[in-house]
Amino acid sequence: TMHDLAWRRDPSMFTRNGVRFFEAGLRRVIDDADLVLCPSQATVDDCAAAGIGRDLLRHVPWGMTVVDVSDDEVDRVRARYGVTGRYVLSVGTLEPRKNLPRLIEAFSRLPHDDVTLVVVGPDGWGGSLDAPAAALGDRVRVAGFVPRSQLAPLYGGASVVCYPSLWEGYGLPVAEAMGAGAPVVTSRGTATEELVAGGAGLAVDPLDVDAIAGAVASVLDDEGLAERLRKAGRARATATTWQATAAATIAAYE
Repeated sequence: TMHDLAWRRDPSMFTRNGVRFFEAGLRRVIDDADLVLCPSQATVDDCAAAGIGRDLLRHVPWGMTVVDVSDDEVDRVRARYGVTGRYVLSVGTLEPRKNLPRLIEAFSRLPHDDVTLVVVGPDGWGGSLDAPAAALGDRVRVAGFVPRSQLAPLYGGASVVCYPSLWEGYGLPVAEAMGAGAPVVTSRGTATEELVAGGAGLAVDPLDVDAIAGAVASVLDDEGLAERLRKAGRARATATTWQATAAATIAAYE
């Protein structure tokens, strides 16, 4: 199974050791694999561009998990991370590919002083978020690593989950957000656009700060839109099961 070839899009967004490791793995796949499973059409296309024969590639989407979150659970995580009122949530390792500086810049352009940006994820590599986050004071919470048991309530309580990653092989945070019933804004032109296709979320150009800000603002300002996205995302998650992933994987192996 190949998750993604994101390092080939822009090697500068990865460590040198990481690129060497990934390239060595890719060479093994090209030389030895009899079959290659990919979680998205974006990864299928990247694998083909890298020299893996189309006849060896199988698109096997990963599943989603629907999670019911109570108001009490949401209140507890709000208290744990010091969040009052509405918040925009971002989840993912802090690394250049996740496009967090543009997200923070987009958030700074919102005219919503009552909304907090909560950034969740372990430290990775690349530039620090300390300076851009500090410029917005209490409007930004950089929460670091969050235990999985607290993630679903954070998703469920969010007014918007924004995931403007520059390149993904699938986009598990988007899938998790949809399963928890959160409205999603994510990136156009990568695998996450496949997840929200057909109105299950909003997809925008991740290089366009104004487009990110505009999409987030549209959800914050229109409860009708937010509710439609919640329902559509939840419906997509309900229909996209891990059982189907397992069945497609077994079928490919057989």
